[in-house]
Amino acid sequence: MSPMRRATTEDNAALLELFGDVPMQGELVLSTQRSPDYFALFELQRGTTEVWVHDEGGQLDGMGAIHVREGWLEGQPCRVGYLGDLRSRFSARRTRGLSRFYGPILEEAADRHGVRAFLTAVMASNAAALQSLVKRKASRASQPYYTLLSPFSAVSIQFALRRKPRPGPYTVRRATPEDVPTMAALLDRDHRARPFGYRYDLGELEHRLAHWPGLTVEQCYLAFDREGRLVGCTSAWDAGAVKRYQVRAYRGGMRWMRLGFDALATVVGAPRLPAPGQHFRYFYLCNTSIAGEDPAIFRALLEQVYADHHGQGFHFFTLYLGEGDPLAPALKGFLLRRLDFHLYAVSPASRPLTSFPPGRTGFEIALP
Repeated sequence: MSPMRRATTEDNAALLELFGDVPMQGELVLSTQRSPDYFALFELQRGTTEVWVHDEGGQLDGMGAIHVREGWLEGQPCRVGYLGDLRSRFSARRTRGLSRFYGPILEEAADRHGVRAFLTAVMASNAAALQSLVKRKASRASQPYYTLLSPFSAVSIQFALRRKPRPGPYTVRRATPEDVPTMAALLDRDHRARPFGYRYDLGELEHRLAHWPGLTVEQCYLAFDREGRLVGCTSAWDAGAVKRYQVRAYRGGMRWMRLGFDALATVVGAPRLPAPGQHFRYFYLCNTSIAGEDPAIFRALLEQVYADHHGQGFHFFTLYLGEGDPLAPALKGFLLRRLDFHLYAVSPASRPLTSFPPGRTGFEIALP
């Protein structure tokens, strides 16, 4: 009998405790906090979520989530899965033993939801996860197939010196309600061509504006060329209502960096970095689409977002940047921090799918 079971809302307190008690390690030690409702981040998304837990002995010591939504693959509608929220207090030996249940659970979920492949992100420094989940072993016949789509970085642009947008070929302004259909059409054209793109043709943008706490039309930014054509967009979303990052510790070089940054922050009016036990204030860039992957368009959007939010109490904002990303030149000159990940497509052992179209995926960094 499998020790895994589906979680319910009655598990909320235990899920929050386990989820927040397994930190991201490094020179900056962070834990993710989802209180007061662990399930809230899933409930604001369209689709279906299953949370699986291991509670042998009456205490949750392992968890993971499966979310399924509508999407695109190779230009055709499909169902897209995402695997996330993996947390464990297991010893290495128990983790290896439990892994035999992972494949069958994924196989059954793929059948039930009609999913050919799932997305998942693994921290590049998480050697244990890469060893236990990604590396194939002949002894594990039911082990799912992990296909690397792209290394990527969660890049945080730190608020430091005040900056003014520079004049250029693109004009950026905040959106109005009348702009929503045009913005949705740009995102739709983009995501149809992306592996695992979102169904913006089915009202994805409108849903996000209606259901994501704090995301408003005014927090959407639009870039226009000299002929008045919409060539880029992004949204600034403060996810603090459903997800926050708590500092556990500063280690190594981060201790000295914190001292230097706090001294600079005092001078330029930026917030000091949070002490251990406190939370960062930040927001994500989401709903981002750039015509022709032109970094000049992205740069114009970044400069306006930065200028509008400097001095508003935020420490940074975060965006997705893939390996060899053509948009990378747009970040030149900003104060950056990077957290490196691997983005994988995961398919069941019985029907591996290991070949995917190249290019930017529909992975939304604000949601995991």
